[in-house]
Amino acid sequence: MQRLLALLLALASPLLQAADKTATIALNVEVLPACQAGTTSASGLSFGTLDFGTHLRLDNLITRVGQPGAGALRVNCQQNIPYRVLINGGHSGSTNNRQMAGPGSAVLTYNLYTGADYTTVWDDSTGVSAVGNGQDQVLPGSARVPAQGTPPPGSYSDTLTITVSW
Repeated sequence: MQRLLALLLALASPLLQAADKTATIALNVEVLPACQAGTTSASGLSFGTLDFGTHLRLDNLITRVGQPGAGALRVNCQQNIPYRVLINGGHSGSTNNRQMAGPGSAVLTYNLYTGADYTTVWDDSTGVSAVGNGQDQVLPGSARVPAQGTPPPGSYSDTLTITVSW
């Protein structure tokens, strides 16, 4: 009987020993092309205000170039990600004839351009295209109020929608 017990224990001992098992687990992450634009504040996304200043008359051309936080557009896209920036027509609905609204039904004509040469209107179909470099890229844009009849005194403004697509 003792021999039988010893034999059974000898046969069972490999079954009682600990065994190591290994397995694999798959991990995956997908990095999507991404861009950021403007600055984020408590009131939302903004590019600041491009201010033409205070004028008594509009019989001379007024020009401005956007600066960071004051009308320039900041875009930061990942390395080698192409992007495009479009700007709508604002109050007038037309990118070729933008207008700031003033007192009553008074308007003041202005426009935005893609460069300091004021030849290409920054529109909502072609816009400005560039390729991301992983750093902030500032697109200053240029703005112009052409000489025109001086409208009634008051504050004139417009709000434009900027679309960054990639």
